[in-house]
Amino acid sequence: MKLLYWDIDGTLLNTGRAGLYAIEEVFHDLKGTDVPVPKIAAGGRTDNFICQQLLYKATGIMPTDEEVHAFCRGYEKKLLKWLKRKADEGVVLPQVEANLAFFQQCKEYKQLLLTGNSATGARMKMDVFGLSQYFDFPHSGFAFNYYYRDDLARNALAIAKKAWGDAIEMAYVIGDTPYDIQCGKAIGARTVSVATGRYSYEELAQCAPWKLLHSLPEPETFLKIIEN
Repeated sequence: MKLLYWDIDGTLLNTGRAGLYAIEEVFHDLKGTDVPVPKIAAGGRTDNFICQQLLYKATGIMPTDEEVHAFCRGYEKKLLKWLKRKADEGVVLPQVEANLAFFQQCKEYKQLLLTGNSATGARMKMDVFGLSQYFDFPHSGFAFNYYYRDDLARNALAIAKKAWGDAIEMAYVIGDTPYDIQCGKAIGARTVSVATGRYSYEELAQCAPWKLLHSLPEPETFLKIIEN
C-alpha cells in the first residue's frame, strides 16, 4: 500500500480567499471592526498557528490554547458562508479531479488529506468543491490541536501505521508550500511539490523536494513520475 497525502489549499483548489475572509470576520468580532487585521504569512501554516499569531500580533500577548481554539471554532462557523459567497471565484485546480479519480481506482494507493485545516474545515472545502468522495477522512491528517505541520504529519502517519502497519510501502506528500516539503521529510515521505500556490517554482526548489512540478500533470504522467 502506498499513501498519497494531499494538501488542500493551493494544491487541490483555490477557495477565492474564503478562509481569509472568514478569519477576518472572526477577528473583527473579537477585537472590533476598527482594529486592523495583522499581516502574517499564512500559506502552508495550520489554522491554529494562523489564529495564534493574529491574536499575538494584535495584542502583544501570546494567547492561551483555549483562546486559539475558540478563534478556530469561530472560524469554522463562518467558513461555509464564505465558501458559498466566493463560489464564483473558487476553483478546483487543473488535473486535480482527473488524478483523484484515477488513483481512486488504483488499489495499491490510498488517498488521504494532510492539511493545516481542521477536520471540520477540510470537510467543508471538500464537500463544497465536490472532492470528498476521493479521501479516507478517518485516517487523514488534520490540525487538531497541533500548531506545526511536522507534528500533524507525524500524527497522521501514526494513525496510518496503527491501521495498516507493515502493509504501508511508501508515503508521498503532495503540496505547494515549503511547509509541505518540510513535514513530508519529517516523516520520511517522498515530497512532491507543485508550484500552483503562492510559492514560485524557484522558491520551492530551494527546499529540495523529491519531485518538483510546475503544475499537476495528467494522471498517467503523474503515476510515472511518482513510481520512477
